[in-house]
Amino acid sequence: MNNKIFVAFLSISLIAFSVFSTGCGDQSQKDAANYQQGIDAYAKGDFVVALEKLKPIAEHGNPDAQFRLGLMYREGNGAPKDDKQAVVWLSKSAEQGQLEAQENLGFSYAKGQGVERDWVQADKWFSIAAALGKESAVNNKQVVEVHMQPEQIAEASALTQEWLKMHKK
Repeated sequence: MNNKIFVAFLSISLIAFSVFSTGCGDQSQKDAANYQQGIDAYAKGDFVVALEKLKPIAEHGNPDAQFRLGLMYREGNGAPKDDKQAVVWLSKSAEQGQLEAQENLGFSYAKGQGVERDWVQADKWFSIAAALGKESAVNNKQVVEVHMQPEQIAEASALTQEWLKMHKK
């Protein structure tokens, strides 16, 4: 009798796994299609469609969609111009390692755009992007460090190393 219960349980589990796996795959494919449609719409200047396609994907955690959404809020393209909201989306994307978002977040902190100006945070994000291969971030880091005291540069360096250690792949 226990064998029959086990077989029934196993059958139900396999069916459930199959249904949920297919559903997840369908969602991934749908998200990929919507992402591409959003990027295409963005490139054409159809920011309303871009927002409609990208926002749900950004809300599900896609760092590239989050980056685009951050830009849309920063520029007021398809979304109300809102620097604070831009920083929210850029931060989410940057934390996941999106290089463009990291550099743009550095600009936000350097300019005080959507956040209070913070040279240490600006240097941190430029340094992270530079360490991960974003060449233009090297120059931006140098420009920011002109405005900083040695102890601020040391603090930014420590924050950068901490971030890189936590996000080691």
